Amino acid sequence: MKIGVLGASGKAGALIADEAKNRGHEVTAIVRKASKAEGKGYSHVLERDLYDLKPEDISGLGLDAVVSAFGLPFDEDHQGVYKRAVGRLITVFEKLPEVRLLVVGGAASLYTDPRKQHQFIEKLPEEWRRDPADMMEGFKLLQQSSINWTYFSPAYMFDYAGKRTGTYTLGGDFAITNSTNESYISYADYAIAMVDEIENAFHVRRRFTAVSDSKPAPGASQDGGYYGIFNKEPKFEGMSQYRAPFNYELAGREFKLVMNLEEDFYVRFATGHTLEWMERRLRTEFGASASRQYYECAKADELTYFVNFELADVKPRTNITLVIDLEQRLVTFVRSITNFNEKYPYLIKSEFDFGALDIPGYPLPFSRHGYTTDLIGKRIHWRYTPKWEIIHVYYNPYYMRGTFPPDTPAFRSVQPLTPEEAEEWAKHPYDEPTAYIKIKDGIYLISCVEQNMSRRGLTGNSLLFLMDLKRMHDVGRSFGHTGQKEGNVRGENYLFSAYGEFVPSDGVIESQKNVWIQ
Repeated sequence: MKIGVLGASGKAGALIADEAKNRGHEVTAIVRKASKAEGKGYSHVLERDLYDLKPEDISGLGLDAVVSAFGLPFDEDHQGVYKRAVGRLITVFEKLPEVRLLVVGGAASLYTDPRKQHQFIEKLPEEWRRDPADMMEGFKLLQQSSINWTYFSPAYMFDYAGKRTGTYTLGGDFAITNSTNESYISYADYAIAMVDEIENAFHVRRRFTAVSDSKPAPGASQDGGYYGIFNKEPKFEGMSQYRAPFNYELAGREFKLVMNLEEDFYVRFATGHTLEWMERRLRTEFGASASRQYYECAKADELTYFVNFELADVKPRTNITLVIDLEQRLVTFVRSITNFNEKYPYLIKSEFDFGALDIPGYPLPFSRHGYTTDLIGKRIHWRYTPKWEIIHVYYNPYYMRGTFPPDTPAFRSVQPLTPEEAEEWAKHPYDEPTAYIKIKDGIYLISCVEQNMSRRGLTGNSLLFLMDLKRMHDVGRSFGHTGQKEGNVRGENYLFSAYGEFVPSDGVIESQKNVWIQ
Protein backbone atom coordinates (compact mmCIF):
# COMPACT_ATOMS: atom_id res chain seq x y z
CA MET A 1 0.00 0.00 0.00
CA LYS A 2 0.95 3.62 -0.49
CA ILE A 3 0.68 5.43 2.83
CA GLY A 4 1.24 9.09 3.65
CA VAL A 5 2.07 10.24 7.18
CA LEU A 6 1.37 13.87 7.96
CA GLY A 7 3.72 14.87 10.76
CA ALA A 8 6.19 12.06 10.11
CA SER A 9 8.92 13.91 11.99
CA GLY A 10 6.96 13.93 15.26
CA LYS A 11 6.96 11.31 18.01
CA ALA A 12 3.86 9.37 16.95
CA GLY A 13 4.21 10.11 13.25
CA ALA A 14 7.80 8.85 13.02
CA LEU A 15 6.95 5.56 14.70
CA ILE A 16 3.89 5.03 12.48
CA ALA A 17 5.88 5.86 9.34
CA ASP A 18 8.69 3.50 10.31
CA GLU A 19 6.25 0.71 11.21
CA ALA A 20 4.60 0.99 7.79
CA LYS A 21 7.95 1.22 6.00
CA ASN A 22 9.31 -1.82 7.83
CA ARG A 23 6.28 -3.85 6.67
CA GLY A 24 7.11 -3.06 3.05
CA HIS A 25 4.61 -0.28 2.38
CA GLU A 26 5.55 2.74 0.27
CA VAL A 27 5.63 5.62 2.75
CA THR A 28 5.45 9.30 1.97
CA ALA A 29 6.53 11.59 4.78
CA ILE A 30 4.51 14.82 4.73
CA VAL A 31 6.41 17.36 6.78
CA ARG A 32 6.85 21.12 7.01
CA LYS A 33 10.64 20.80 6.65
CA ALA A 34 11.89 18.14 4.26
CA SER A 35 15.27 17.99 5.99
CA LYS A 36 13.65 16.35 9.03
CA ALA A 37 12.58 13.31 7.00
CA GLU A 38 15.27 12.95 4.37
CA GLY A 39 17.67 10.03 4.56
CA LYS A 40 15.28 7.83 6.53
CA GLY A 41 14.35 5.44 3.75
CA TYR A 42 10.90 6.83 2.88
CA SER A 43 9.68 6.44 -0.68
CA HIS A 44 8.87 10.15 -0.93
CA VAL A 45 9.19 13.27 1.18
CA LEU A 46 6.54 15.94 0.58
CA GLU A 47 7.30 19.34 2.09
CA ARG A 48 3.91 20.80 2.95
CA ASP A 49 2.32 22.64 5.81
CA LEU A 50 -1.03 21.10 6.69
CA TYR A 51 -2.85 24.27 5.61
CA ASP A 52 -1.05 24.22 2.23
CA LEU A 53 -1.93 20.60 1.49
CA LYS A 54 -4.02 20.13 -1.67
CA PRO A 55 -6.05 17.16 -2.98
CA GLU A 56 -3.72 16.85 -5.98
CA ASP A 57 -0.75 16.36 -3.63
CA ILE A 58 -2.43 13.18 -2.39
CA SER A 59 -3.82 11.95 -5.68
CA GLY A 60 -0.57 12.72 -7.50
CA LEU A 61 1.28 10.28 -5.27
CA GLY A 62 -1.47 7.67 -5.59
CA LEU A 63 -1.82 7.34 -1.82
CA ASP A 64 -4.27 4.79 -0.45
CA ALA A 65 -4.32 6.20 3.07
CA VAL A 66 -3.01 9.20 4.96
CA VAL A 67 -2.35 9.26 8.71
CA SER A 68 -2.63 12.66 10.37
CA ALA A 69 -0.24 12.75 13.32
CA PHE A 70 -0.60 16.51 13.61
CA GLY A 71 0.02 17.76 17.12
CA LEU A 72 1.27 20.70 19.14
CA PRO A 73 2.57 20.99 22.71
CA PHE A 74 -0.12 21.64 25.27
CA ASP A 75 -0.25 24.95 27.16
CA GLU A 76 0.62 27.13 24.19
CA ASP A 77 -1.60 29.82 22.74
CA HIS A 78 -3.21 27.71 20.04
CA GLN A 79 -6.80 27.46 21.16
CA GLY A 80 -8.98 25.91 18.49
CA VAL A 81 -6.07 24.74 16.35
CA TYR A 82 -7.04 21.06 16.38
CA LYS A 83 -10.57 21.77 15.24
CA ARG A 84 -9.26 24.05 12.47
CA ALA A 85 -6.73 21.41 11.40
CA VAL A 86 -9.40 18.72 11.11
CA GLY A 87 -11.61 21.16 9.22
CA ARG A 88 -8.81 21.74 6.72
CA LEU A 89 -8.26 18.00 6.28
CA ILE A 90 -11.95 17.45 5.69
CA THR A 91 -11.86 20.09 2.92
CA VAL A 92 -8.99 18.21 1.24
CA PHE A 93 -10.38 14.69 1.62
CA GLU A 94 -13.92 15.61 0.50
CA LYS A 95 -12.39 15.55 -2.97
CA LEU A 96 -10.66 12.20 -2.32
CA PRO A 97 -13.50 9.78 -1.44
CA GLU A 98 -11.38 6.67 -2.09
CA VAL A 99 -8.50 7.72 0.16
CA ARG A 100 -8.70 6.95 3.86
CA LEU A 101 -7.82 9.58 6.48
CA LEU A 102 -6.73 8.10 9.81
CA VAL A 103 -6.32 10.57 12.68
CA VAL A 104 -4.11 10.22 15.73
CA GLY A 105 -6.71 11.42 18.22
CA GLY A 106 -7.11 12.01 21.92
CA ALA A 107 -8.49 9.99 24.81
CA ALA A 108 -10.65 12.73 26.34
CA SER A 109 -13.72 11.85 24.27
CA LEU A 110 -13.75 8.18 25.32
CA TYR A 111 -16.79 7.23 27.40
CA THR A 112 -16.34 5.91 30.90
CA ASP A 113 -19.83 4.47 31.47
CA PRO A 114 -22.07 2.11 29.44
CA ARG A 115 -24.81 4.73 28.92
CA LYS A 116 -22.38 7.20 27.34
CA GLN A 117 -23.21 9.86 29.92
CA HIS A 118 -19.64 10.54 31.03
CA GLN A 119 -16.32 10.98 29.25
CA PHE A 120 -12.67 11.01 30.26
CA ILE A 121 -12.52 14.79 29.99
CA GLU A 122 -14.73 15.08 33.07
CA LYS A 123 -11.90 13.60 35.15
CA LEU A 124 -9.60 16.47 34.21
CA PRO A 125 -9.41 19.71 36.20
CA GLU A 126 -10.89 22.67 34.34
CA GLU A 127 -7.40 24.10 33.83
CA TRP A 128 -6.36 21.06 31.77
CA ARG A 129 -9.38 20.76 29.49
CA ARG A 130 -8.75 23.34 26.77
CA ASP A 131 -6.72 21.27 24.32
CA PRO A 132 -8.53 17.96 24.94
CA ALA A 133 -11.83 19.79 24.40
CA ASP A 134 -10.46 21.24 21.17
CA MET A 135 -9.52 17.74 19.98
CA MET A 136 -13.04 16.55 20.82
CA GLU A 137 -14.47 19.30 18.61
CA GLY A 138 -12.28 18.06 15.77
CA PHE A 139 -13.59 14.54 16.30
CA LYS A 140 -17.18 15.84 16.07
CA LEU A 141 -16.35 17.43 12.70
CA LEU A 142 -15.14 14.07 11.40
CA GLN A 143 -18.33 12.37 12.56
CA GLN A 144 -20.43 14.97 10.73
CA SER A 145 -18.37 14.78 7.53
CA SER A 146 -18.78 12.55 4.50
CA ILE A 147 -15.11 11.63 4.11
CA ASN A 148 -13.53 8.20 4.58
CA TRP A 149 -12.23 8.73 8.12
CA THR A 150 -10.98 6.70 11.12
CA TYR A 151 -10.19 8.20 14.52
CA PHE A 152 -7.78 6.33 16.82
CA SER A 153 -8.04 7.36 20.48
CA PRO A 154 -5.05 6.16 22.49
CA ALA A 155 -5.35 4.92 26.05
CA TYR A 156 -5.44 7.58 28.74
CA MET A 157 -1.75 7.02 29.41
CA PHE A 158 0.00 7.37 26.06
CA ASP A 159 3.63 6.55 26.86
CA TYR A 160 6.44 7.47 24.48
CA ALA A 161 9.02 5.66 26.65
CA GLY A 162 7.04 2.40 26.82
CA LYS A 163 8.40 -0.69 25.14
CA ARG A 164 7.10 -2.44 22.02
CA THR A 165 5.31 -5.69 22.83
CA GLY A 166 3.56 -6.31 19.51
CA THR A 167 0.27 -7.09 21.25
CA TYR A 168 -2.70 -4.94 22.18
CA THR A 169 -6.41 -5.06 22.99
CA LEU A 170 -8.93 -3.17 20.85
CA GLY A 171 -11.91 -1.18 22.04
CA GLY A 172 -14.47 1.15 20.53
CA ASP A 173 -15.98 4.29 22.05
CA PHE A 174 -15.38 3.24 25.65
CA ALA A 175 -12.23 3.50 27.72
CA ILE A 176 -10.75 0.07 28.32
CA THR A 177 -7.94 -1.19 30.56
CA ASN A 178 -5.20 -3.77 30.26
CA SER A 179 -4.48 -6.83 32.41
CA THR A 180 -3.26 -4.66 35.29
CA ASN A 181 -6.40 -2.49 35.13
CA GLU A 182 -4.58 0.45 33.56
CA SER A 183 -5.60 2.56 30.58
CA TYR A 184 -2.17 2.42 29.00
CA ILE A 185 -0.49 2.02 25.62
CA SER A 186 3.03 2.69 24.44
CA TYR A 187 3.65 4.76 21.33
CA ALA A 188 5.31 1.71 19.74
CA ASP A 189 2.27 -0.53 20.24
CA TYR A 190 -0.01 2.32 19.13
CA ALA A 191 1.95 2.49 15.85
CA ILE A 192 1.47 -1.25 15.34
CA ALA A 193 -2.27 -0.94 15.92
CA MET A 194 -2.50 2.01 13.53
CA VAL A 195 -0.77 0.19 10.66
CA ASP A 196 -2.87 -2.91 11.34
CA GLU A 197 -5.96 -0.73 10.94
CA ILE A 198 -4.65 0.67 7.65
CA GLU A 199 -4.13 -2.85 6.36
CA ASN A 200 -7.40 -4.35 7.65
CA ALA A 201 -9.87 -1.42 7.56
CA PHE A 202 -11.86 -2.65 10.55
CA HIS A 203 -12.99 0.83 11.65
CA VAL A 204 -14.00 2.78 8.55
CA ARG A 205 -15.94 5.90 9.56
CA ARG A 206 -15.58 4.80 13.16
CA ARG A 207 -13.48 5.56 16.20
CA PHE A 208 -11.50 2.91 18.07
CA THR A 209 -9.07 2.70 20.95
CA ALA A 210 -6.46 0.23 22.19
CA VAL A 211 -4.45 -0.67 25.27
CA SER A 212 -1.30 -2.73 25.70
CA ASP A 213 0.42 -4.42 28.61
CA SER A 214 3.79 -2.88 27.98
CA LYS A 215 5.26 -1.13 30.98
CA PRO A 216 7.11 2.20 31.11
CA ALA A 217 10.76 1.83 30.29
CA PRO A 218 13.16 2.49 33.17
CA GLY A 219 14.19 6.14 33.29
CA ALA A 220 17.78 7.15 32.80
CA SER A 221 19.32 9.82 35.00
CA GLN A 222 22.24 12.07 34.27
CA ASP A 223 24.40 9.91 36.53
CA GLY A 224 23.34 6.34 35.79
CA GLY A 225 20.43 4.04 36.44
CA TYR A 226 17.93 4.50 39.22
CA TYR A 227 17.04 2.48 42.27
CA GLY A 228 13.42 2.56 43.25
CA ILE A 229 10.51 4.01 41.36
CA PHE A 230 11.94 3.45 37.89
CA ASN A 231 12.52 -0.29 38.31
CA LYS A 232 10.08 -2.47 36.42
CA GLU A 233 9.79 -4.88 39.34
CA PRO A 234 9.97 -4.21 43.10
CA LYS A 235 13.56 -4.20 44.19
CA PHE A 236 14.61 -3.94 47.82
CA GLU A 237 17.53 -1.57 48.26
CA GLY A 238 19.19 0.07 51.21
CA MET A 239 16.68 0.32 54.03
CA SER A 240 13.64 -1.11 52.21
CA GLN A 241 13.62 -4.74 53.42
CA TYR A 242 10.76 -4.15 55.88
CA ARG A 243 8.75 -2.12 53.42
CA ALA A 244 5.13 -3.19 53.00
CA PRO A 245 3.60 -3.60 49.50
CA PHE A 246 2.93 -0.34 47.71
CA ASN A 247 -0.52 1.17 48.15
CA TYR A 248 -2.88 1.83 45.21
CA GLU A 249 -5.93 3.25 46.96
CA LEU A 250 -5.57 6.73 45.48
CA ALA A 251 -5.96 5.46 41.89
CA GLY A 252 -8.80 7.29 40.16
CA ARG A 253 -8.82 10.20 42.64
CA GLU A 254 -7.80 13.78 41.99
CA PHE A 255 -7.09 16.70 44.30
CA LYS A 256 -6.57 20.41 44.16
CA LEU A 257 -3.86 21.35 46.67
CA VAL A 258 -4.34 24.86 48.05
CA MET A 259 -0.94 25.81 49.42
CA ASN A 260 0.25 28.53 51.78
CA LEU A 261 3.29 29.65 49.80
CA GLU A 262 3.18 28.13 46.34
CA GLU A 263 0.66 28.31 43.54
CA ASP A 264 -2.11 25.75 43.78
CA PHE A 265 -1.17 22.26 42.58
CA TYR A 266 -3.38 19.70 40.88
CA VAL A 267 -2.74 15.98 41.09
CA ARG A 268 -4.72 13.19 39.47
CA PHE A 269 -3.86 9.58 40.23
CA ALA A 270 -4.59 8.04 36.85
CA THR A 271 -3.61 4.51 37.95
CA GLY A 272 -1.86 2.82 40.83
CA HIS A 273 1.46 3.74 39.22
CA THR A 274 0.95 6.95 37.25
CA LEU A 275 -0.26 10.41 38.16
CA GLU A 276 -0.73 13.73 36.40
CA TRP A 277 0.75 16.77 38.06
CA MET A 278 0.45 20.46 37.33
CA GLU A 279 2.20 23.35 38.99
CA ARG A 280 2.85 26.90 37.89
CA ARG A 281 6.63 26.53 38.10
CA LEU A 282 6.68 23.66 35.60
CA ARG A 283 4.54 25.65 33.20
CA THR A 284 6.70 28.76 33.30
CA GLU A 285 10.11 27.06 33.35
CA PHE A 286 9.51 23.97 31.24
CA GLY A 287 6.57 24.97 29.04
CA ALA A 288 4.12 22.34 30.27
CA SER A 289 0.99 22.65 32.33
CA ALA A 290 0.51 18.95 33.14
CA SER A 291 3.15 16.28 33.41
CA ARG A 292 2.61 12.55 33.71
CA GLN A 293 4.82 10.88 36.29
CA TYR A 294 5.39 7.46 37.82
CA TYR A 295 4.85 7.38 41.57
CA GLU A 296 4.99 5.12 44.58
CA CYS A 297 2.65 5.30 47.55
CA ALA A 298 2.80 3.94 51.08
CA LYS A 299 0.47 4.39 54.06
CA ALA A 300 1.42 5.68 57.50
CA ASP A 301 -2.01 4.97 58.97
CA GLU A 302 -5.55 4.34 57.71
CA LEU A 303 -6.00 7.81 56.15
CA THR A 304 -2.48 9.17 55.73
CA TYR A 305 -0.65 8.55 52.44
CA PHE A 306 3.01 9.04 51.55
CA VAL A 307 3.29 9.76 47.81
CA ASN A 308 6.72 9.96 46.16
CA PHE A 309 7.70 10.79 42.57
CA GLU A 310 10.55 12.31 40.61
CA LEU A 311 9.91 14.79 37.81
CA ALA A 312 11.10 12.92 34.74
CA ASP A 313 13.43 14.74 32.32
CA VAL A 314 13.75 17.76 34.66
CA LYS A 315 17.22 19.01 35.50
CA PRO A 316 18.49 19.46 38.11
CA ARG A 317 16.93 16.29 39.47
CA THR A 318 13.78 17.20 41.38
CA ASN A 319 11.74 15.00 43.69
CA ILE A 320 8.24 15.69 45.02
CA THR A 321 6.81 14.06 48.13
CA LEU A 322 3.26 14.59 49.35
CA VAL A 323 1.84 13.63 52.73
CA ILE A 324 -1.87 13.43 51.97
CA ASP A 325 -3.94 13.47 55.15
CA LEU A 326 -7.52 12.56 54.21
CA GLU A 327 -8.69 12.61 57.82
CA GLN A 328 -8.06 16.35 58.17
CA ARG A 329 -8.05 17.10 54.39
CA LEU A 330 -4.54 18.55 54.67
CA VAL A 331 -1.31 18.11 52.71
CA THR A 332 2.39 18.64 53.31
CA PHE A 333 4.53 19.26 50.22
CA VAL A 334 8.28 18.58 50.04
CA ARG A 335 10.40 19.46 46.99
CA SER A 336 13.98 18.13 47.06
CA ILE A 337 16.60 19.08 44.48
CA THR A 338 20.07 17.68 43.83
CA ASN A 339 22.82 18.17 41.21
CA PHE A 340 22.29 21.94 41.39
CA ASN A 341 25.64 22.92 42.95
CA GLU A 342 28.83 22.62 40.87
CA LYS A 343 31.11 22.73 43.91
CA TYR A 344 29.15 20.07 45.80
CA PRO A 345 27.50 17.91 43.12
CA TYR A 346 25.74 15.64 45.64
CA LEU A 347 24.37 18.46 47.78
CA ILE A 348 20.60 18.39 48.27
CA LYS A 349 18.16 21.05 49.40
CA SER A 350 14.56 20.61 50.46
CA GLU A 351 11.67 23.08 50.39
CA PHE A 352 8.47 22.71 52.42
CA ASP A 353 4.95 24.01 52.09
CA PHE A 354 1.69 23.25 53.86
CA GLY A 355 -1.79 23.28 52.40
CA ALA A 356 -5.29 21.88 52.31
CA LEU A 357 -7.19 19.57 49.99
CA ASP A 358 -9.95 21.40 48.14
CA ILE A 359 -12.46 18.54 47.91
CA PRO A 360 -15.88 19.29 46.35
CA GLY A 361 -18.66 19.19 48.92
CA TYR A 362 -16.41 19.96 51.87
CA PRO A 363 -15.33 23.34 53.29
CA LEU A 364 -11.67 24.22 52.85
CA PRO A 365 -9.89 23.58 56.18
CA PHE A 366 -8.23 26.52 57.92
CA SER A 367 -5.78 24.39 59.90
CA ARG A 368 -2.45 23.16 58.52
CA HIS A 369 0.28 20.69 59.31
CA GLY A 370 3.26 22.54 60.78
CA TYR A 371 6.65 22.52 62.44
CA THR A 372 6.86 21.11 65.95
CA THR A 373 9.19 20.55 68.90
CA ASP A 374 7.20 17.57 70.25
CA LEU A 375 10.05 15.14 69.58
CA ILE A 376 12.93 17.22 70.92
CA GLY A 377 14.69 15.41 73.75
CA LYS A 378 13.60 11.94 72.61
CA ARG A 379 15.45 8.99 71.08
CA ILE A 380 14.09 6.20 68.89
CA HIS A 381 15.89 2.96 68.02
CA TRP A 382 14.91 2.13 64.43
CA ARG A 383 15.38 -1.26 62.73
CA TYR A 384 15.43 -1.13 58.90
CA THR A 385 16.80 -4.60 58.17
CA PRO A 386 18.15 -7.45 60.29
CA LYS A 387 21.60 -5.99 59.59
CA TRP A 388 20.87 -2.29 59.89
CA GLU A 389 19.81 -0.51 63.07
CA ILE A 390 20.36 3.07 64.19
CA ILE A 391 19.26 5.34 67.00
CA HIS A 392 17.90 8.76 66.02
CA VAL A 393 18.60 11.40 68.63
CA TYR A 394 16.18 14.32 68.32
CA TYR A 395 18.16 16.81 70.38
CA ASN A 396 17.67 20.11 68.53
CA PRO A 397 14.74 21.69 66.60
CA TYR A 398 16.98 22.03 63.54
CA TYR A 399 19.27 18.98 63.71
CA MET A 400 19.20 15.23 64.26
CA ARG A 401 22.02 13.00 65.47
CA GLY A 402 22.54 9.36 64.65
CA THR A 403 24.33 6.74 66.69
CA PHE A 404 24.68 2.97 66.55
CA PRO A 405 23.01 0.90 69.27
CA PRO A 406 25.41 0.00 72.10
CA ASP A 407 26.71 -3.55 72.12
CA THR A 408 24.55 -4.79 75.00
CA PRO A 409 21.95 -7.57 75.27
CA ALA A 410 19.22 -4.94 75.06
CA PHE A 411 20.54 -3.32 71.90
CA ARG A 412 22.78 -5.59 69.88
CA SER A 413 25.10 -3.75 67.55
CA VAL A 414 24.56 -5.50 64.24
CA GLN A 415 27.14 -3.43 62.40
CA PRO A 416 30.21 -3.12 64.65
CA LEU A 417 32.62 -0.39 63.66
CA THR A 418 36.24 -0.98 62.80
CA PRO A 419 38.77 1.19 64.71
CA GLU A 420 39.15 3.38 61.61
CA GLU A 421 35.39 3.77 61.26
CA ALA A 422 35.05 4.58 64.95
CA GLU A 423 37.72 7.27 64.65
CA GLU A 424 36.03 8.74 61.56
CA TRP A 425 32.63 8.64 63.30
CA ALA A 426 34.07 10.51 66.30
CA LYS A 427 35.67 13.11 64.04
CA HIS A 428 32.62 13.56 61.80
CA PRO A 429 29.54 12.52 63.81
CA TYR A 430 26.19 12.13 62.08
CA ASP A 431 24.68 15.56 62.69
CA GLU A 432 22.47 16.77 59.84
CA PRO A 433 19.94 19.58 59.28
CA THR A 434 16.45 18.32 60.11
CA ALA A 435 12.89 19.65 59.98
CA TYR A 436 10.24 18.28 62.36
CA ILE A 437 6.63 18.45 61.17
CA LYS A 438 3.50 17.35 63.02
CA ILE A 439 0.86 15.79 60.79
CA LYS A 440 -1.55 14.91 63.61
CA ASP A 441 -1.50 13.21 67.00
CA GLY A 442 1.05 10.41 66.84
CA ILE A 443 2.00 11.04 63.19
CA TYR A 444 5.15 13.07 62.44
CA LEU A 445 7.23 13.80 59.34
CA ILE A 446 10.97 14.24 59.81
CA SER A 447 13.10 15.55 56.95
CA CYS A 448 16.83 15.02 57.28
CA VAL A 449 19.14 16.32 54.54
CA GLU A 450 22.69 14.95 54.65
CA GLN A 451 24.31 18.23 53.66
CA ASN A 452 27.38 17.85 55.87
CA MET A 453 28.13 14.47 54.32
CA SER A 454 27.82 16.03 50.86
CA ARG A 455 30.26 18.83 51.70
CA ARG A 456 32.79 16.18 52.74
CA GLY A 457 32.54 14.70 49.23
CA LEU A 458 30.25 11.82 50.18
CA THR A 459 26.89 11.08 48.57
CA GLY A 460 24.54 12.46 51.19
CA ASN A 461 20.82 12.03 50.55
CA SER A 462 17.51 13.59 51.45
CA LEU A 463 15.73 11.30 53.90
CA LEU A 464 12.05 11.60 54.81
CA PHE A 465 10.54 9.62 57.68
CA LEU A 466 6.74 9.59 58.12
CA MET A 467 6.39 8.07 61.58
CA ASP A 468 3.40 6.51 63.31
CA LEU A 469 4.52 6.67 66.94
CA LYS A 470 1.45 4.83 68.17
CA ARG A 471 2.46 1.73 66.24
CA MET A 472 6.20 2.62 66.25
CA HIS A 473 6.46 2.20 62.52
CA ASP A 474 7.61 4.51 59.74
CA VAL A 475 7.57 4.79 55.96
CA GLY A 476 9.90 7.08 54.09
CA ARG A 477 12.11 7.66 51.12
CA SER A 478 15.76 8.19 50.23
CA PHE A 479 16.44 10.57 47.34
CA GLY A 480 19.89 11.38 46.04
CA HIS A 481 22.80 9.10 45.18
CA THR A 482 24.40 5.81 46.06
CA GLY A 483 27.59 3.95 45.28
CA GLN A 484 30.29 6.23 46.66
CA LYS A 485 32.50 3.44 48.04
CA GLU A 486 32.52 1.57 44.74
CA GLY A 487 33.28 4.74 42.83
CA ASN A 488 30.12 4.20 40.79
CA VAL A 489 27.72 6.92 41.81
CA ARG A 490 24.14 6.37 40.68
CA GLY A 491 20.85 8.10 41.21
CA GLU A 492 18.78 6.74 44.10
CA ASN A 493 15.10 7.15 44.87
CA TYR A 494 13.25 4.45 46.79
CA LEU A 495 10.75 3.95 49.60
CA PHE A 496 11.75 2.28 52.85
CA SER A 497 10.23 1.32 56.19
CA ALA A 498 11.31 0.52 59.75
CA TYR A 499 10.09 -0.55 63.16
CA GLY A 500 11.23 1.23 66.29
CA GLU A 501 10.98 1.86 70.00
CA PHE A 502 11.65 4.76 72.31
CA VAL A 503 14.87 4.33 74.30
CA PRO A 504 16.06 6.17 77.42
CA SER A 505 18.70 8.87 77.23
CA ASP A 506 21.59 9.56 79.57
CA GLY A 507 22.06 12.99 78.02
CA VAL A 508 25.65 12.36 76.94
CA ILE A 509 25.09 12.34 73.16
CA GLU A 510 22.70 15.28 73.40
CA SER A 511 25.30 17.37 75.25
CA GLN A 512 28.05 16.93 72.67
CA LYS A 513 29.00 19.92 70.54
CA ASN A 514 27.78 20.09 66.98
CA VAL A 515 31.10 20.16 65.09
CA TRP A 516 29.45 21.59 61.97
CA ILE A 517 28.27 24.78 63.69
CA GLN A 518 30.70 27.51 64.76
